[in-house]
Amino acid sequence: MNFKKIAMIYRDVESCGGIQREASFQIGTFAGWGYEPVVISEKDIGSDDGRSSRLEALLRERGAEIVIEHDAYDVKKLAADLKASHAVGVPFVVFWHSVFSWMIANGSARAETVLGKVASADAVITLSPTDQAFFRVMGCRALAIPPCDADIMGGFRRTEHPHNIVWLGRLVDLKRPLHAIQILERLRSDVHDAKLFMLGDGDPKVCSLLDDYVRDRPHLREAVHMYGFQKDVRPYLEAAGAGLVTSKFEGFCHSIVEMKMASLPVVAYEMPYLLTIDEGTGAFQVPQGDIEAAASVLAKLFHNPKECFRQGELARKSFELLSSFDHRKAYERLFADLAKPQGESSLLSFDPDAARNAMRVFLEHSQMGFEKVRERIKARESRNGLMGSIGRFLIKVGRRLARP
Repeated sequence: MNFKKIAMIYRDVESCGGIQREASFQIGTFAGWGYEPVVISEKDIGSDDGRSSRLEALLRERGAEIVIEHDAYDVKKLAADLKASHAVGVPFVVFWHSVFSWMIANGSARAETVLGKVASADAVITLSPTDQAFFRVMGCRALAIPPCDADIMGGFRRTEHPHNIVWLGRLVDLKRPLHAIQILERLRSDVHDAKLFMLGDGDPKVCSLLDDYVRDRPHLREAVHMYGFQKDVRPYLEAAGAGLVTSKFEGFCHSIVEMKMASLPVVAYEMPYLLTIDEGTGAFQVPQGDIEAAASVLAKLFHNPKECFRQGELARKSFELLSSFDHRKAYERLFADLAKPQGESSLLSFDPDAARNAMRVFLEHSQMGFEKVRERIKARESRNGLMGSIGRFLIKVGRRLARP
């Protein structure tokens, strides 16, 4: 199928989140390949009951030949966009950005509904083999296409690893920025000159909590540097000696890639579904929430400059390998596959081990959702509602896995 006009839908072109970042990158990439991007934002179609008809009209007016949806976490909007695309008779592809976590880790009771609706799409683009296997188990064409970030560290060659740690991200609970400060606090008992560079903004309550924590601890005031959101992060990456990631989950994590561009070893909380922190890639995973373990790894790196440099070189090579992925070939494969009948698709087969790993990750993230619900809602029937929704969904997936 020779698509020319590719419509892309995402929520807010002015946002700095990962979804918008990837969608914006995709616009330029498609244009460079000779396609004609058709950009549609929330401002174009709205979010009320007339969304589907407005989107249908826009798709017809602009001659869109395929739709890529970049915000798949609102069931009502997703259903409306899917309906509009199929009314026009063009394939509808979901770009799934967050493994399973964005939705479930917020305690959402919409897991079964959202994932089921996504599986109704003509195809799903994922960021890792984990969720690729998951959607293939569900009977949906799926293809893992990792993002390819432009090399913002081009020409830089690291000669030293100062005892400065860089943390990049939104200042929200799920990123655990307070843990980063606490890790530094623990590290300074071994590496007395260690400093933390925090780049990003976010929830005012979280920002206030971080400010109060540092203000109440005079020994940290000169060691924690909070720079807010920065468009140009290169100077901070150049001045750092290691990267730190304290998130509960990530869909891909552009910040890790940027740290690796700068030849920085990365210490991260365990997220086994992320290829960017696999063993042997200049990254170290410690158990979720284990402040002591993270500080210990950083101390060992800083106490051994040769090893720190070696891990930094591995990190850079890991980025270079990632950037060598042939994105154009992957998209052409996806587009060609959409021309085939479902039964002839090459994007449905899955490795049993990958499928089991995907279900393990799904269950772990479901547990995060249960914990969120317990925090927010005390009523027993509400908790049971979420558990029942997840349970029914798991039964369906389990039956599919059991098929020969």
